[in-house]
Amino acid sequence: MKNSSKIITLSAAVALALSLAGQDFASAAAFKDLNSVQDKDKIIALHDSGLIRGITAELFAPNKTVTQAESVQFFVNALELNLDLVRFVKEPQASDYYKNAKDSSWYANAFIVAAVNGLDLPADLNPNEKMTREAFTYQLVHSIEITGKLPIINPIVQKVKDQDQVNVDYSGSIQRALNYGVVDLDKDGKFHPKKEITRAEAAIEISNALHYLKAHRAPQGSDSFALTSEQAAQLIKGAAGEKLQIKIDPKAVVSRESFTYLLVHTLQTSGQLPMLNLVPAEIKDNDNIDILNQGAIQTAIALGFVQLDPEGNFNPKAGITHTDATVIVDKAVQYLKDHQVPEQGGVSKAITAEQAVELIKKAAGDTKQQIKIDAEADVTRESFTYLLIHTLQAEGRLPMLKLIPREIKDNEKIDIQYQGAIQTALALKIVELDSEGNFNPKNGVTLAEATAMVDRIADKNPM
Repeated sequence: MKNSSKIITLSAAVALALSLAGQDFASAAAFKDLNSVQDKDKIIALHDSGLIRGITAELFAPNKTVTQAESVQFFVNALELNLDLVRFVKEPQASDYYKNAKDSSWYANAFIVAAVNGLDLPADLNPNEKMTREAFTYQLVHSIEITGKLPIINPIVQKVKDQDQVNVDYSGSIQRALNYGVVDLDKDGKFHPKKEITRAEAAIEISNALHYLKAHRAPQGSDSFALTSEQAAQLIKGAAGEKLQIKIDPKAVVSRESFTYLLVHTLQTSGQLPMLNLVPAEIKDNDNIDILNQGAIQTAIALGFVQLDPEGNFNPKAGITHTDATVIVDKAVQYLKDHQVPEQGGVSKAITAEQAVELIKKAAGDTKQQIKIDAEADVTRESFTYLLIHTLQAEGRLPMLKLIPREIKDNEKIDIQYQGAIQTALALKIVELDSEGNFNPKNGVTLAEATAMVDRIADKNPM
């Protein structure tokens, strides 16, 4: 999932509202095609409460199959998600998040709202695809869990006679849907996962889901609300040390990925985490994670600070509560107590030439190149970045790029021979400028900073 628009603030409310696309009804009595629909009372009750809109003033079209685009619209309206408190640096387009979406389509706004509010939808979804019962149920369950901040449950597993037909990635969500009362098996104990879901079936599932949400809302104490940036900074300072300066936009939304990145990045740059040889965990929704955050999240998983949900998702865009963040920080603090980094040669000091060579060899793999570096030389940000990029390019491990040079405020301080490599590293998001737009080329590079660069290379080129 692409993320070309930076979110500055965000608030998503969960409320009981439902829309099935189209124009408003006058009254439930206008329905002429619901007599044969089981649980039609749920649809009528939603309408009578003013919570449902339909296709025409007379027909609900209960047997009409539902498309992916309609599903997204259902979820957005049912959970009353919006962009009311969101501000963007650049006005977003639906195609920024879902590559097959058309920006001029009727569903475009719903797609943007769904993405910004963290709904777990595939970046390559086809808006016109007919939804199956298993795909719709999977997406609905994840939507209510994320927006309703429902705790992860260990469901009582029900026997599904046609389990062999269920997509293995959907199994956990379907079991939780059965436990939540969102869906039922038929009289023969079957779920019919591959059957295309109808408008009536979708409406009833959503009605059941909203009923469960209403009965299981997060408690209204302070810990049930989304973590603020100030609270995030305080929690991380508590883990890493009160004297640290932690820069975070006071208006920024704190998501699972941004909090995890900030915690791990702070601990790494303050020299409190050891060097790790990471074996990346498989994250099912890895394409939803910003590339700059992936290394930190893999580190947090490896160290046990965070965990994936039962389907193997990280849910990066979901909001994080004070309680959830405290649990993560407590695990980090415990890890630091159990694995203290020795003061001698700590990762907060500038790396040696020998360490630089070893890190670059790790990034380049089994390179036969001789990496030449003066053993007595100081390793700076510019020299390490140049040597890393030059070695990877010589090994053919970097793509051909048509560079659009970034503005670097202190570019005149960078040796001219290093400028091309640094622009390449910026384009590939291997390095970053500071908050003022400077590269600080002559600064020494710490072991943590150099390791972070190498880890980003590994994320792009898994061995």
